[in-house]
Amino acid sequence: MASILSPTTFQIKLKEEHIVKSINTINETYFTLSDITNVDRRIVTVPPTTSIDIFNVNGIDPSAGTFPSSSMKYARISNLDTTAHLAVSFTSSKSPDGIGIIGTDLTSSYTSGGTNGVTGLYPAVPTTSSVSGSGMTLNIDISSSLILNQSLTILSNITNGAPGTYIVPLSEGTGINATGSVVVTGADPTSPTVFTVSVSGSGKGYLVGDDLSIASGLLGKGQLITSDVLPNTLTPTVTNDITREIAVYTSTGQGATVDVVSSGGVITTVTVKNIGTGYVSGQVITITDAQLTNVGFGTVSSDYTSTITDSNVQDSSAVRLTSLTDANITTGIFEASIINGGTGYQVGETVTVNKAEIGNTTNDAVFTLVLSDFTENGVRSYWTMNLLPTSSLMFSSPQVTGSSFNGFFGQDIEYVSVYAISESVDVEYVVVNG
Repeated sequence: MASILSPTTFQIKLKEEHIVKSINTINETYFTLSDITNVDRRIVTVPPTTSIDIFNVNGIDPSAGTFPSSSMKYARISNLDTTAHLAVSFTSSKSPDGIGIIGTDLTSSYTSGGTNGVTGLYPAVPTTSSVSGSGMTLNIDISSSLILNQSLTILSNITNGAPGTYIVPLSEGTGINATGSVVVTGADPTSPTVFTVSVSGSGKGYLVGDDLSIASGLLGKGQLITSDVLPNTLTPTVTNDITREIAVYTSTGQGATVDVVSSGGVITTVTVKNIGTGYVSGQVITITDAQLTNVGFGTVSSDYTSTITDSNVQDSSAVRLTSLTDANITTGIFEASIINGGTGYQVGETVTVNKAEIGNTTNDAVFTLVLSDFTENGVRSYWTMNLLPTSSLMFSSPQVTGSSFNGFFGQDIEYVSVYAISESVDVEYVVVNG
C-alpha cells in the first residue's frame, strides 16, 4: 500500500507537581511511541445513570470505535467533569469453558504411554485429569504399526532405478499408510542399488509375516534402458570415425549418457550407457553439430536427433522386502477421539487413560491438552474502577491477567465502557494504533 501518510512519533508526557513548605517537587515522565499514523480521539457525553461502550479493542478489522488488539499501543480515558465520578468497566473476551470438542483427535496432544496393548477399538474410555477437568471420554483405536526409523531388509533389488532419495508408500501386507525413506545409489548404472529402506511413516494394521514392497516406478520414472540403441531420426555425416560418450537431455530428462559411434563417415549407432531419469516417449534428444565437433567427430553436417519411443524408456522395477517380524512392529494409539467433552479443562492440563481400559498397555496413556482441544464459550469477565473527577486512566495493551479475567496474560480486554453514576459526564478517549 502506498499512502500519503508518513509515520511520526507520538509522545506522552506526565507531570506531577507538589509544594510543601515552599519546596516545589516536580516529576515529569515521558513515553514515546514511534511509527504512528493512526490516532483516534473523541469526546462523548454520557447521559446520567447510563452505560455506553466507548470502544472495542478486540476487533479483527478496524472500524468505527473498533481497533484490532494486536495494533493498539496506547489508550487514555479521561473524566472531564469537575465534580462527578465515572465508572469505567473492562469486559474480557470469551474465556475457555474447558469443554472438549466432540470428534477432536487428541493424538496431536499425545504425550506418552498406551503402547504394547491388545489391538482394537475401545469406545467411551473414561479419563482422569491433572487439574480441574472432569467427564471427558474417548474412543481409542489401539493398532499395530511399524516402528519408526528402523531399517527394513531388502529381498529383491531394483533394475533401472534412478539414484536419489525418495519417500515412498510401502504397499501390500495387511496394514495401510506406512512409508519408507529410500536411498538409491548409482555406482553401477546397469543395476542401481537400494541402499536403505527406513520406516518414515508407521501406518496402521501391520502384522508379523506381512510381505511389503515398493511399487514399480516409485524409485524413478522415465529411465532410458541400458545398452538400448536409440532410433536415429537425423544422422549427420562426419569426417572422423570414432566413439565418444556424450550426455543427453530433454526438457524433463537428465543424467543419461550415450556412446556415439561413427563409421564410414556417418553416425551409425547411439547406445544408452547411463540411464538417467525423467525421459518421456515422444521427446526428441538432440546432440548438436557443435557438440559432435568439439568431441572429435571432425566436420559434422548437422545435429543428430533421436525421437524417444515407448520401447526406449521404463520405470524402476518393484522392490520386495523381507517378511515383517516382531522386531518390526509395535502397538499404540492410532486415534483418540473425544466422544464426551466433559468440562473445566485448561491449557496444559494432562488427561490420562488407565492402561487397563485400553488392552492392558504397558503404561497409562497421557495427553497434554492445547487450546484447540476444547471450546472458548465461557462467560465474559468484568472489572470496574472509579475514575475520579478530572482524572485519567492510561494503559498500553488490551492484554490482562487476574482472577476476574482468565488467569493468564494472553486474554484480551474486548469492550471498554463507561457509566455515568449520577449525572451527565463528558468523557474523552484517545486510542493510538501502530
